[in-house]
Amino acid sequence: MAPPLAGLMWATMGLTAVGTGLSAWGSHQAAQAAQGNANDQAEAAAEMYEYNWGERKNQESYAQYNVDINRIQEENLRNFTDTMNLDKYNRELFIRDYNHKSQVEEYNKTELQYAQQIDYNAMSATLARDEQTLWLEEQLQQAAFDTEGLIIDTFNKQRLSRDKFSFTREDLTLKERSKRAEFTEKAMEGWNQKLQAEGKVRALGQAGRTGRKNKQSVLAMSGQMQAMLNSMVTRSDLSFELEHLKNQQAYYNESDFISKQFSLGKRKTESTIDSAYAQNKANLLRIEHDNYGADMAADNQRLSPPPAYEDLPPIPAPYYSPQTHIADAYRTEKKPPGPAGAPNLMAGAGLQMAGQIASGIAKAGAGMYEAGAFDNLGSSSSNSGSTGSDAGYTYGEGGHSFSGDYYDAGSLSGYPT
Repeated sequence: MAPPLAGLMWATMGLTAVGTGLSAWGSHQAAQAAQGNANDQAEAAAEMYEYNWGERKNQESYAQYNVDINRIQEENLRNFTDTMNLDKYNRELFIRDYNHKSQVEEYNKTELQYAQQIDYNAMSATLARDEQTLWLEEQLQQAAFDTEGLIIDTFNKQRLSRDKFSFTREDLTLKERSKRAEFTEKAMEGWNQKLQAEGKVRALGQAGRTGRKNKQSVLAMSGQMQAMLNSMVTRSDLSFELEHLKNQQAYYNESDFISKQFSLGKRKTESTIDSAYAQNKANLLRIEHDNYGADMAADNQRLSPPPAYEDLPPIPAPYYSPQTHIADAYRTEKKPPGPAGAPNLMAGAGLQMAGQIASGIAKAGAGMYEAGAFDNLGSSSSNSGSTGSDAGYTYGEGGHSFSGDYYDAGSLSGYPT
């Protein structure tokens, strides 16, 4: 039977072995956890690799889809542009034809209006000339009527003047004759008075000087009366002669005035005729001037003849839109290598655990040996045959070597290889 100290040492050795085993087992568990984490990371990396590869292929497919869409849009744009250019070309052709047709129609319309305006101007000028001719004829007729009226008026005035002159002359002649008859009558009365006076003187029978004085007195009175009558007759003749001269002078003056009036009226008529001819000439010139101005205004309204259809500037046909080359999207043909697998952190973990356990036991045994725990075991071991079958180990001298069954780290229950 072993002493108590030896049992304690063996207990200490067992505890050391257990502690070392637990430490080794903890290290093994940590290695297992690290291996599991590494395996999870490797699996996640593999899944991410597959995901990235799928996304990359999807992106390449989407890029190629966009390329196809861009090609379709580019083709649609080219077709649309070509269609628009063709429509624009046809529209420009239509506009050119329509404008040329409109210009031709407008030109023909203005030419017709020009011809109609020229005809209208000619008719207006003819009408104005006819009206001017009628006006001139009216002026000439009025001048002829004025001349005729002047002649008639002058003739009437001359006749009235002659009649007045003759009437006045006859009146003066009658008055002169009447006056002479009156003077003759008075002379006869004086002669009778003279005879009566002489008879009275003679009847008195006076003779001599008294008789002669009375007779001379009667003769003197008779002579004085005769001289008075003669003087009155002479003055009366002179007065009537003066009246005749006045009448004749008035007749001459009136005739001269009538002649001057006739001459003035004649000159007025001739001036009116000359003025009518001059006005007619000016009016005809004005008619020609207005007609020329109207024709010129009508000519200014004319349009320039449009160019011939074949002389119109050509409209170039549109070109087809160039096709834009759009390259295919890049595609990865070969799948790149995947991520590296998880490192084998469990490689040698069992052997390391066994080594740790063995190292712990060896250290415990060395400590016990140094403490002299195996000093009594030499004799006892020789007595007992030096074989320890309970532990399955055969210890040599000094406990420094042992032989027995070793555990494979991969064969331990609950541990992965």
